[in-house]
Amino acid sequence: MNIENFYFYSLLSDNAKKLVQENIKPFQLQKQGILYYAGDVCEDFVLLDKGAIRVYVQGEGDETFTLYTVGGGQPCIINTFSTIFSSVTIANAEVEEEIEGWMLNKKILLELLGKEPEYSAYLFSMVSDNIASLVDTIRDIKFLTISERLEEWVFSQKSTSIKVTHEKIAMHLGTSRPVISKLLKDMENEGKIFLKRGVIEVL
Repeated sequence: MNIENFYFYSLLSDNAKKLVQENIKPFQLQKQGILYYAGDVCEDFVLLDKGAIRVYVQGEGDETFTLYTVGGGQPCIINTFSTIFSSVTIANAEVEEEIEGWMLNKKILLELLGKEPEYSAYLFSMVSDNIASLVDTIRDIKFLTISERLEEWVFSQKSTSIKVTHEKIAMHLGTSRPVISKLLKDMENEGKIFLKRGVIEVL
C-alpha cells in the first residue's frame, strides 16, 4: 500500500502531505468483517486502497438492502459525514472483498478541509457522485419492479459470467432468495441468461 498512489495526495501542499504521512494508520479487514454498525459514530475517515465494502440497512429478521458499495479510492458517504459531524451512522458497512487502506482521524481531516481547498473540493465532488448513485437506487426502488431491478443489476455487471449466489443477490436487492431464484429462472426461460451452480451466464 502506498498513500502517494491516491489522486487526492497530489492535490495537497507539502505541509499537508507531511501531516497525512505522520497521522495515517494502515488497516486491513477480512471478508465479512464490519467496518461500522448502524448507530456508531465514526472517529476516523477511511481511505480505501483495495477491496470492496457493502453499505446496507437491516430489515426485519435477516433481510437486508444494499444502499451502495465502495471500492478502492472511493470515499464512503456515511463514514465521511459521520467523521466530519460526529453524526450517528444510519447503516452497516460490511467487507465484501478483503480491504486494505488507511484511517485518518477527525482532527486531521478537518484541518485538511479547512486549509486545503483543492482537496476539499475533490472530496465533496466524490461524495456528490456517490449521493447521485444513491438517489438512482432510491428511484429504482420507487419506480421499478423487483424483476426490472434484477435485470438491471444483471446487465450492469462488468462480466458476462457472474459468480454470485442467489442469496447474495437477494441481500443486495432487499428481497428473498426464493424470489430471486424464480425470477432468474424466468430470465433463463426467456433466453436472456443461462444458470449454472453459483454462476449466471449472460447471453
